[in-house]
Amino acid sequence: MTRALAAAVLLFTLNGCGLAGADPAAKPASQPAAGKPLPPAPPPPPLPDKAGACAADVKQCADGSYVSRNPDNDCAFDACPGANNH
Repeated sequence: MTRALAAAVLLFTLNGCGLAGADPAAKPASQPAAGKPLPPAPPPPPLPDKAGACAADVKQCADGSYVSRNPDNDCAFDACPGANNH
């Protein structure tokens, strides 16, 4: 009986979601006629230059702070605060 109740609630919820906020005057998006190709789309914009972009990962230092990768240092992690740079 619990499954039947859960199924009924789920169906009721899904049915309500389909109608919530719907504009009754809105028309569905037009679909191309069967067998006709869509018109050509413009080319995508060029991708930005990868220079200066590093992975977004971070490294945790011994003191609990975090440092990120430095694009000016060939994407190596910055030094941890208080670390010996010898």
